Amino acid sequence: MLENEKIKIINFIQDFGCCTLKHLQILFNKSNDNFKDVLQGNFINRKGEIFVYNKATIDMKMIYALDVLCRYKKRLKYYHKGYDPTYITFLTTDNILYNIIVTDKSNEQGVLKLLRIKSPNIPEADRFILLFQDEICFNEVQCSIPFVYCIYPELKIIQKKK
Repeated sequence: MLENEKIKIINFIQDFGCCTLKHLQILFNKSNDNFKDVLQGNFINRKGEIFVYNKATIDMKMIYALDVLCRYKKRLKYYHKGYDPTYITFLTTDNILYNIIVTDKSNEQGVLKLLRIKSPNIPEADRFILLFQDEICFNEVQCSIPFVYCIYPELKIIQKKK
């Protein structure tokens, strides 16, 4: 692996905190690489299939958000890490801006309220991808922006609302 590539990968893991081997293989177009080169230098640790930056912790909500990002790989133009509850914001080649919003049982009602009141805590986007742990909250989502409601970890799409 070239030094420039290695630095890009280390920076990616630093920015997002953690990711899986599969995420790296998809996002960096290296399906046969095991990415052992980035483990040198004590910046990155590997715990099973998950790469973690230095003293960061494994954030499973980030892992699920990266799963979604990988599904859009062929159409990605730009992406960056957001702040809870918007884990990742990305732009596609057709100039559609998406926010990947991830909830868990402890904050799903708060996220539903933020969506309902159009909170500035959720950045503007053309579409939302909402990840919930189950489908219980689907009928409670009140949002003027088109969204896809998914259940994680399997990323099952319940329904799209336009």
